[in-house]
Amino acid sequence: MTARMLRCPIAHKKLRHICTAECLSLLNSLFTTPHQFVKGRSILHSIFACGIKHGWCANNPVDAIIRPELREHEVQPLPWDQLISLLRTAQKPQHSPCMPALGLMLWAGVRPAEVMRLDWADLDWEEQVISLRARHSKTGGCRHVTLHRVLLAWLARFDSPPPSSGCICPADWCHRWCRLRREAGILHWQQDALRHTFASYHLKHWHDLERLQEEMGHRSTRLLRTRYLSMKGITRSHAALFWSASWLHRIT
Repeated sequence: MTARMLRCPIAHKKLRHICTAECLSLLNSLFTTPHQFVKGRSILHSIFACGIKHGWCANNPVDAIIRPELREHEVQPLPWDQLISLLRTAQKPQHSPCMPALGLMLWAGVRPAEVMRLDWADLDWEEQVISLRARHSKTGGCRHVTLHRVLLAWLARFDSPPPSSGCICPADWCHRWCRLRREAGILHWQQDALRHTFASYHLKHWHDLERLQEEMGHRSTRLLRTRYLSMKGITRSHAALFWSASWLHRIT
């Protein structure tokens, strides 16, 4: 997003010479959705805040730009039949290299971009946690996520014992992941679908919102309540199966 801003004409002007109207025009021309606009506004605001700190400008013109109110759209967890199809397909020889990354997104709520940065060395088998360091995380914070028994059983199906080091995602991961979903019959994929599935099944089974917030790496429970937690179609029996290691033996 910053790179796109730097290609605009006002990027070559001194900060003290840039006005609110120019900032607003830049944001409207580059960012077409409310979420993008808010992110762009935050970036631009921080640039001027830094400029004030260093004496490059006297005020922040972005202060006068109204931040639009965002309405979070609820994302549904993966339907049970699609979940089963995805897990079965992943165990086929041609797709098995994707199993570890799939497991970490589904049973640990790891973001797609985070799982691409993870190494097998980031999994602590003794403490049974995944260490997501600042360089892994979207938000820049560190967190530990539980290696649940079902996830340990899934990883053991991939390779027992699992590797001690090396990238968790296989080479050509993005194309492999798309092919796996297509073969599983999932043609319409929502961004972060597995992370949302993890959150919904976690709360349905464990009933611990604070623990879930900590494992998801959120600063508050607000985003969980408004966007992540959809109980539609989730039964207590399915939630119990979702977290059961013995259930995996039925999915072959």
